[in-house]
This record gives sequence, structure tokens and C-alpha cells, in this order.
Amino acid sequence: NFDASKVGLNDQNYILRFGRYGLMDVEFEWDQIPHLFSSNTARTPYTRDGGIFTLSSKPAGTAGTQVRDWVNSNANLLDLNLFNGIGRLKVRYTPTSNWSFTGSYWSQNNAGKRAFGALFGPNPGSFNITELTEPLDYQTHNIELGGEYAGDGWSLGLRYNASLFHNNVSTLVWDNPLNTTGVGSACVDSATYNNSTGTGPCRGRIDLYPSNQAHTWTLSGATKLPLKSHFLGTVSYGMRLQNDPFLPFTVNSAVTQPSINKSSLEGDVRPLMVNATLVNRFLEPLDLKAYYRLYDLDNRSKKVFMPDGFIVNDQGSAQEAGQRTFPFAYSKQNIGLDAGYSMTRWLSAKMGYVWEKMHRERREVLNANEHILGPTLDIKPNSWSLLRLAYKHSWRDAHEYDAGRMVVVETEETADDIRAAHLAALRKFDEAARHRDRSSLFAQVTPWDQLTLYAGFESTSDRFPNSEIGVKNDFNYSPSIGLVYMPADWVKLFADYNWERFDWKMKAMQRSDDSQTPELFPLRLWTSRGRDQINTISIGSDMDLIQKLLGFRVQYGFSLGRSEVHASGSTCAGCTAATDYPPITNTWHELLARFEYRLHKNAALRFGYYFNHATEHDIGVDIMKPWMGDVDTGTNVQRSIFLGDKVKGPFTAHVGFVTLRLSF
Repeated sequence: NFDASKVGLNDQNYILRFGRYGLMDVEFEWDQIPHLFSSNTARTPYTRDGGIFTLSSKPAGTAGTQVRDWVNSNANLLDLNLFNGIGRLKVRYTPTSNWSFTGSYWSQNNAGKRAFGALFGPNPGSFNITELTEPLDYQTHNIELGGEYAGDGWSLGLRYNASLFHNNVSTLVWDNPLNTTGVGSACVDSATYNNSTGTGPCRGRIDLYPSNQAHTWTLSGATKLPLKSHFLGTVSYGMRLQNDPFLPFTVNSAVTQPSINKSSLEGDVRPLMVNATLVNRFLEPLDLKAYYRLYDLDNRSKKVFMPDGFIVNDQGSAQEAGQRTFPFAYSKQNIGLDAGYSMTRWLSAKMGYVWEKMHRERREVLNANEHILGPTLDIKPNSWSLLRLAYKHSWRDAHEYDAGRMVVVETEETADDIRAAHLAALRKFDEAARHRDRSSLFAQVTPWDQLTLYAGFESTSDRFPNSEIGVKNDFNYSPSIGLVYMPADWVKLFADYNWERFDWKMKAMQRSDDSQTPELFPLRLWTSRGRDQINTISIGSDMDLIQKLLGFRVQYGFSLGRSEVHASGSTCAGCTAATDYPPITNTWHELLARFEYRLHKNAALRFGYYFNHATEHDIGVDIMKPWMGDVDTGTNVQRSIFLGDKVKGPFTAHVGFVTLRLSF
């Protein structure tokens, strides 16, 4: 079998499959996936060579207008895009009815460039942003080898997976446009950053994603047991390795390098996964299931100690002395029990319970327990109707929440100092106590053979009862309806409508020192409420214009989304008052008209037209340009430079296509 689509284009795809039935199956695929982030909007004054960004000139001075004039005169257009090229080879060999062997290899190359935020300066009030184009050049190799033996009532399999990732551009170095002492080698480093007088580092440097590798061994098996029981089990063990050398703390020759106890991380993470399931049907109407799952992330990476601290953005002296990295780890265990019972021919019910224990190494909560309980009902009174209902309630504890455990990282601070700095009332949502309710409903009715109606509803409600500061609640629900209608044998009509809504609430606090708490300074509290709404509709038809010879599909889809964030509070003297964020809206239209002409039982010709139009209004993107000083009058923004790319800009696509499908 050979398939090819979009031949000669940058998103072409080829699949070749051959073999001998029952003995060997070989499949090769080549797939190209292009991504266009920005076209004819991004501009930069930098010239790039690999990961090195240089400037041929600099502003005449550090005033905002001088930066503006320089950027507008020297910035050149460029596109931001990403190309994914993926080659896959899969082989399955079955020499006997008991033995089977599998192997696969796939290689993926990611190449392109995207926006990357970089900056100079000691703190947020003085940061000067120099947005760059990050060069993407990744190569990933994945290998899988496996074998399985199936005996009489039992099976056993062993599989090995390897993933090797290499980043061909792992370091970025870029010129500082606000060091006006000179261009290139004429520039003079200074340890003192001053964006008014034009001193500081001549360039910045940052390390990107390190090359790494992962290896996983998996043993799985299944067997029949007495009393109509079955057991299924899987155990896997992995190694995640990374030892990329550290860069020096700074590229600034005028700054003294702090000391560090290691030259690389010696990263070594060992995940262990165990999954055991026992199923029993000894009492015929009763289905019983019990399972145990374990995931243990054992982090054996070395601790890195920085006794003198670290350098912030290539300027000044070392800060935060006594910092130490900590190899955070965690484990999660689940025990689940399910009981299903067929009460009558038309009614079946299931009750499920899950206990989950999460253990974290040196996080704010060391141990948390969550209990999940709920029923599922299937009602099928006759052959043309179905109703399925499900509900689950869960509650998670968070005993002894303590931010002071970060003393293992901030070794020069006391646990009490860290608690005060992190705000005792704050709860991180992934660790906080939580109550959750989940429900779902699905109904389907086929009043006659030509018509099927269906509807669904899903909702999730999260509440965080002990979170005074942080996420307070999160609700979402989604009703949907649809139909399939066949007025004649040669035509089918279908339509779907879905509405989604997400609501959340969180509280934060604007503090100027560690002594300020919600109880003592209520006017510093900031409340945010968010709401996202999405409407999606799809209608279409499949037609056999000439039976077994010519088919036609027409389909139209439309989606409208709106996101709102409303904020209130923070009304104290000297505070930044809370304000609403301008709404974000997006629309999506797509139309497909496709013919399929069957040339032969092994060949079909597809041809047609595809239309796509999307728009989005987002103030955070719509206003972007290389110089933003007329939008924000802050001195640091006046001296910053951006790409000005509009990633979410409107687009319209018209596509005509012809595809030949061959089967052998």
C-alpha cells in the first residue's frame, strides 16, 4: 500500500507499507509539518550566525527617541517559522503463532526560528528587553525494540525504548544595544549597569535546552486465573540522563566570576512505573476490578552549590549567596476498586473508588491523600435509545503546608524568613486542599433508522477551601447536541453544536515588604475573575453521487471564542489599582468541498477545495511593533526593542488539492 499527499509541497506526506500477511509487516513514513508563526511583520536590527547575534551599529544615545530612530532605520524583516521533518520505520515479525517481534525507528528534525525574550538590567524596573529570534535546530532519534510470547492463557512481553535529543544550537550570545561605548570589539565591558549613561555588559549570554537521552525498559504480562479472573501487569524502569557543561556565570569581563562546586549537573532521573490489574467475573452479572498503580520519580541528580551566589543578567556583583539546587522528586500511588452490576437487561450500574497518595520531596506539602468516589449508570430501555450518567466526587488534603522547606535551596535564610517572604496565606493550586465534582451525561435516540439524535453534558467544579491567597475556584461545563440524518441511501446529513464555558477566581496580594499580610492590609488584596466562552458549530453532508464511483463531502465549521478577566481591589495608597484586562476574541471559519472518484478497486482520486479564515483580537499582540515607547512611557520600555511579530494575526487560506490513493 502506498499513500502520498501534497506531493512536492512543504507539508507533504508519504506512507509505504508492504509485507507478507501473517508473517511480516513493514511500514515507512515520511512526514513534513510546517508551522508559520509570523510572516512579514517581525523585524530585528541583529545579524545572526548560529547562536551569535551581532549589531552593525548602535543608537546615537540612550534616549527613547534615539532608540526608536535607530531601530526603525536598522531593523530588517524576517519570518518566524518551524519545520518538522519526521521519518518513521516500523517492522513487525511474527514467525509463529506464539512469538511476535516489533521494532521501530523514527528521526525528527525541528528547524526554524521563533521569538525569544532576552534582557539586560538588575531588576524589573530597569530591565531593557532585547527580543531575539531563537534558532531552532533539534534532532531527535527514537528507537523501540520488543518481543512478546503468547501461551495458552498467558502472555509475556519485553520492550526497550530509547530517545536521544541533540540541540545543535545550545547557547545564545547577543550584543547589548545600550552599551554605547562602541560596536563589536570596540565595546568596553562594565560591571555597572546604567541604561542612561550607556554602560554595562557588551553582550549577554544564555544557555538553551541541553542535549539529553532517555532509556526505558518495560515488562508486561497477562494471565488467566481460577474463578473467572484475569491478571494484567506492567513494570517499567527508566533512566533520564543529561550532563551538559555549565556556562560561566557571566560573559562580562568586568565582573568577577562567583565560585560553583560542579562543572555540570550530572542529571540522572530514574522513573519507575508499576501497573497491576485484577478482573473477576465469577458471579456472572457482577464485574469486579481492582488495580494498583505506582509512579516513582527518583531524582539522582547532583546538588549544585553556589556559595557566593550568582550574577543577574551579566552585571553587578553576585547575589543570593549560599544558593543550592535540590533534586526534587515525587511518587504517586493509586489503589482503585470498581464494581459493575447488570441489574436488568436495560440497566447496568458501576461504582468506583480510588485512593491516591502523593509524596513530594521538599515541596510545601510532603504528603497528600485524595479520595475519589462515584457511580456510573447505563440505561438502555430499547434498541433505539441510550442514556449514560456518571458522577465523581473527590477530596484532597494538604496537611502541614510549609513554604519554609525551601531552606534546602535558600541556605543563607531561615525557614521563618522564607515563610514570611512567600506569604503564609498563599497556597499553590497543585498542592492545595481541593474538593472536586465531575459529572457527565450522554443521551442518544434513534427514533427511526434514518435519524439519530444525541446530546451530552460535562462539568467540572474545583474548590480550594483553605486557599486564602491563590486559586479559589475553577468551574467549567460543556453542553453539546448533534444529529445524523439519512433521507436517502445515497446522502447523509450531520450537524453538531458545542458550547464551552470556563470560570475561575483567584486572589493575590500586592506587597512592599514581608510584614504585610491579608489580615493587616486588606486594601492590598487583588481579586481576579476569568471567564472563557467558546461556541462551535459544524454542519455537512456525505453523498454518493454515483454509487460506488463518485462521492462528495461538503462541510462547514465555525467557532467563536471570548476570554475576559475582571479584576478588583488593591486600592491602598501607593498601590497599583486592579483593572480589567481587555477582552480577547477569536473567530474561525472553515469550509471543505471534496470529491472522491474511484478509478479502480485499488485506486481513488480525491480533489477539492478547502477554505480557512481566522481572526483574533488580543491587545497583548495587536499593539506589538519593534519600538513600544509610544504605548508604554516607562524609561525601560522606551529603551527596549522587540520583534513586533503578531503571532495571532488574521489569516485566510484557499487550498485546492488533488490526491491519488493506491492500495495493493
